[in-house]
Amino acid sequence: MLKKITILLMTIFLTFLSAQETNKNLGKFIGAKESFTPSWFYNSFLDLNEDIEELASNNKRLILYISQNNCPYCHKFVNENLQDKEIVDKIKTNFEMINIDMFGNNEVVDINGDELSEKDYAIKHKIQFTPTFIFFDEKSNEILRLNGYVNIKQFNIALDYISNKNETKIAYKDFLSKELNLNVKTDLIENSIFSENRNFARNKNSKAMAIFFESPNCKECEILHNKLLKNDFTLELLSKLELNRVNMNSEKSVVTPQKIISKIKDWSNDLKINHTPTIIFFDEKGNEIIRIESLIKTFHFQSIIDYVGSGAYKEEKEFQRYLTKRANAIREKGIDVNIWD
Repeated sequence: MLKKITILLMTIFLTFLSAQETNKNLGKFIGAKESFTPSWFYNSFLDLNEDIEELASNNKRLILYISQNNCPYCHKFVNENLQDKEIVDKIKTNFEMINIDMFGNNEVVDINGDELSEKDYAIKHKIQFTPTFIFFDEKSNEILRLNGYVNIKQFNIALDYISNKNETKIAYKDFLSKELNLNVKTDLIENSIFSENRNFARNKNSKAMAIFFESPNCKECEILHNKLLKNDFTLELLSKLELNRVNMNSEKSVVTPQKIISKIKDWSNDLKINHTPTIIFFDEKGNEIIRIESLIKTFHFQSIIDYVGSGAYKEEKEFQRYLTKRANAIREKGIDVNIWD
């Protein structure tokens, strides 16, 4: 009996030492940043129809802000955008903001009456990035959705578009292009990684495809090309995909992944592109897998490409969960993960 106890204790001790060694070799996780909801956000019971109706009576509209813990993009939004006096004044005058946690357990009553946890609401509405902003009109219609961090200038433009009820007059993409002067008659940034093909139709033998929707005079396109697309590992990951690029305001025609002939400008409107650049990934059937429509850092950019190129999207439908698994797998090799580099 004593011998069995000794062996058991030795096994536990060795397991403990092994765990300590594993933790010792675990790569660091760098860049996570906590943020807190400002006190002036709307005090809600998360019954969205009820909130929208009450706000409409005060000539205001609802902005639903979806965040998650330790999200550096959410931190940037709260500590930069929401410190901008013009943004705060516009929100307080014309809107109310409600915050829900992408992985939270509080109950949300959706606009169709469904009672869901915050995390189930995020799954139902295919929230893949934080922060995500959903703007509703007085009849509970979603009229604009911004997926990911949006800089101060562009967030001000979005607030102007919604507060002035421009959704009945002009597509947001066209409004944004006009405000940012993105319709100038210049060429896109040169980059040899893209195909010159204009037939994007998919078939059973097609690889997954990424289409980059860009525009001239786009500052964030410059960051995309001069930083993200200069990284050797990023280019290695992209080599698994078919890469195409279009000027989202072009009058030229293409064959879409769904085998429809369309002018690029019209197709961009149909796709509800709300940011430049936007990168949309398509599978071999022409279905959209995921899109990038905000400025992101290197680790997240590479993770999205790997999510598509590796085929992981077929098994894991929630990109954020895949992102966590990928980060952990890298760290277990003793490699640091910096999500804010």
